[in-house]
Amino acid sequence: MKRLPLFALIIGLFGLVSCHGTPATSTAITCTTTTSTTSSAASYSSCTDPVTKITVTISPVTVSLNVVTSTQISAFVSGGTNNVVTWQVNKIAGGNNTVGTIDSNGVYYAPATVPSPATVNVTAVSYQEPTLSATSAVTILPAPTVTISPTSWTMTAGAANTKTFTSTVTGATTSTGLVSTNVDWYVNGVLGGNSTFGTINSNGVYTAPLTPPIGSTVTVTAAVSVFPLSTASATVTISGYSTSSFQGPFAFSLAGRNASGAFFRAGSFSADGAGNLNGGLEDINDASGVTTSPISFVGTYTLTADGRGTMQFSDGRTPSSFRFVLVNSNQLQIIGFDGTGTATGQANLQDLSTFGISGLFGTYVFDFVGVDSSSKLLSQIGEFTADGAGGITNGLVDINDGGVVTPATPLLPFSGSYLADPNAPNTLHSNGRGKATLHLPSGDRNFFFYIVSRGSAKFVGIDPQTTAGAVTGVTTQQTPNATFDLTSLNGNFAFLLAGSGPAGTIATAGSFSADGNGHLTTGVVDENVNGTAAPNLPFLSAGTYTVASSGRGTATFTTASRTYTLVFYLGATGNAVFQETDSNIASGGLFAQQQSAAFSLASIQGSYALDSSGLSGSSVQVLTGQLSADGAGTVSSGTIDINTAGTLTPSEAVTGVYTALSSSGRGTLTLNPSTDNRNFAIYVVNSTRVIVVGIDSGRLAAGALFRRF
Repeated sequence: MKRLPLFALIIGLFGLVSCHGTPATSTAITCTTTTSTTSSAASYSSCTDPVTKITVTISPVTVSLNVVTSTQISAFVSGGTNNVVTWQVNKIAGGNNTVGTIDSNGVYYAPATVPSPATVNVTAVSYQEPTLSATSAVTILPAPTVTISPTSWTMTAGAANTKTFTSTVTGATTSTGLVSTNVDWYVNGVLGGNSTFGTINSNGVYTAPLTPPIGSTVTVTAAVSVFPLSTASATVTISGYSTSSFQGPFAFSLAGRNASGAFFRAGSFSADGAGNLNGGLEDINDASGVTTSPISFVGTYTLTADGRGTMQFSDGRTPSSFRFVLVNSNQLQIIGFDGTGTATGQANLQDLSTFGISGLFGTYVFDFVGVDSSSKLLSQIGEFTADGAGGITNGLVDINDGGVVTPATPLLPFSGSYLADPNAPNTLHSNGRGKATLHLPSGDRNFFFYIVSRGSAKFVGIDPQTTAGAVTGVTTQQTPNATFDLTSLNGNFAFLLAGSGPAGTIATAGSFSADGNGHLTTGVVDENVNGTAAPNLPFLSAGTYTVASSGRGTATFTTASRTYTLVFYLGATGNAVFQETDSNIASGGLFAQQQSAAFSLASIQGSYALDSSGLSGSSVQVLTGQLSADGAGTVSSGTIDINTAGTLTPSEAVTGVYTALSSSGRGTLTLNPSTDNRNFAIYVVNSTRVIVVGIDSGRLAAGALFRRF
């Protein structure tokens, strides 16, 4: 055989360097390109060295993709002893930020901007035979564009209210080079949205949340599925409420007075979002006795755009007509609203998944308020542990019965039990109803309860008022596995107490600062005794407090008015139930840790639900309503519903002003209805809750503002 000259062999070798889908310049190289008729991603190019029998194959031959996206380039080597390839982009090993990069697995990452020219060559080079390669042509496209229609929309809250948004996508390609018009839908950055901001499905159908979110607006966004950086957004304004804003199962508790005397009620119902209350069940303890079996009822409701509503229970009891205001989709504040007397209470959305007997599990603090057998005010606060199987242990209770405080030292623990629905063992009633017995040191006390969630339940006492008195209230779960000591009380706290004393009804609000070491370093109090207000009283000196490992604590402080001694039980982080232990005064309530941020006029901004109870002269007065605060000291609008011992004042328009807040979070609020001004001291807890106490002469009120939106 005649040998080739050396230079001819070199030329032949260099002729193998590049195969870009077409035959190399050397006629000895065989390159084949196959392009699918349906997708360029199915195409491939193979280049073979007939001498070594090594073949490099790359796929696809051509592909297009948008900037800042990636695509898989596949390559394999056959016919040799090493199937590894190395990668180049425009002859640069691994590429760079200008032409794009490629990793060892063949994943090509397009650059952030379109290069010039826009098509780059991605080459797979045989590691065994570096002169043998195959190349794909990758065209870099600009970022796709997307539009949304409409770009703004106004609608009311409620699950019945929907709006369809549409999108158009131009210039989007998938990683395999296919054109894409798909988008993913978000609400306030959450894929598919949620119950707070509203939901949106894959077809762009947006469903409003049950109640307006904080700020009243949400953002609906269409993001290109293959290029999430390309988005278009629309603003949705949730302008108010609708009938469908109120729906779901709710547990409630109510207390008040009717023609027969004091009454206490707990129960549940389901609002259908269309004006009907179904499946109602309630237990009642009033002057005529205790219901021997739960009362079943249905009812109706209405709801106006400002979130105020009416309810009617068809249960044959009084009151049966109510006014309420929605705080959010989980909570409404209720007052009785007929001529038979007054009532106040709250309803909360139930979590049906907790309706088994294990729905009570963990340590709970409780706050029960009512009357004793002599119609004196009765306050019972404490804690117990439920084992999730019907047992209650580790109970502690402090009782203030008309100013007579128990227990005597030492504090005696109690036990108890709770029962499931007798017709369905190991479960509660479909309404979340169960029965509990607490073996208190003063005697057994029996209750029916309605579960709200694993962390909360509504209780009503079912012992006869004439022998044991009657109470109603709530239990809330203590922070699980918490350990308590003096450091558990550290920071600023706002509180509210209500009850009675020798001079009549008392309402007390204030704020104190705890140092985590047993001292209440500063504080301020506003107190109203039967319509005589003592406003803005500072602590005269540092107070003191204790905290036991159970979470039970005591506190003492003094103002120019009097010395206060109190007991409390710490519950969920930053919250506690509170009770006075001063002789001849029966008063109970709560305290909550205040925000750490500085207070200002802007601390009160947006739409609020207002709820209060108290006196007007010698008559019991309850009210609910809604207010709009501008964050600069003005209440621009509002409407309240008032029941004064059965005299009804519906839909009274109000405006008002509020003052700048001190470092304790204290300020004042004046509402200007058509009748006469209402003045309150206010204590901001945080951006969602404000404690209020009336400071008018001849009138008393205690309650709260709850931020709605």
